[in-house]
Amino acid sequence: MTRRKVRPGILRREKIVVDGKEIEVDTFDAEVILGSGEELESIDELLTEEEIEKAIQAALEEIDTITQKYPDKQKDIWYCYEVGKVLQFVDTKGFTNRKGLIWHRMAYDLRPDLFGGRKKNANEAKRYPETMYHLGKQSKEAIKRATFDQWYEILKFKDVYKNKDLLGQILVVCEQGLSSVQLRQKIKELRASRNLD
Repeated sequence: MTRRKVRPGILRREKIVVDGKEIEVDTFDAEVILGSGEELESIDELLTEEEIEKAIQAALEEIDTITQKYPDKQKDIWYCYEVGKVLQFVDTKGFTNRKGLIWHRMAYDLRPDLFGGRKKNANEAKRYPETMYHLGKQSKEAIKRATFDQWYEILKFKDVYKNKDLLGQILVVCEQGLSSVQLRQKIKELRASRNLD
């Protein structure tokens, strides 16, 4: 009998039938196939997934505490910044290469209310925590120079926040109060002038 290999990953939601009733449960993507020679690798993967899940739960508890300071947290730049600081756990714990799966777990499966509400699909749900994560890497001085919507536009451009000179120019533009469309166009122009596109 051949069994399909499942890509390693963290917990995911799955529907199963128990006593004739369909229920949703959390399942790991890793599986151990005895005799395959890959038992140790699979066991290591399960242990990593368990470690990730514990880190996710701890981060969600911390974020819950932050929400008490921000009753109107939707698009509140300081709420997003503080949550972004918490989300840095993916780097400090060595999970950076799995952050997409972690964002999915946190913002789609477990607590969408903490990340802008329920989204139609998982990819859309990952954008909010990804924005927060990048906000958490900025200085407070930089954060206060733009609104949430402006930062959301800025962070759509890959790695633009790493170029401090370019980011400084973009923040000057933000302080002029441009609309999202105007800001996006201005960022494209600034990147093109530096041959970054």
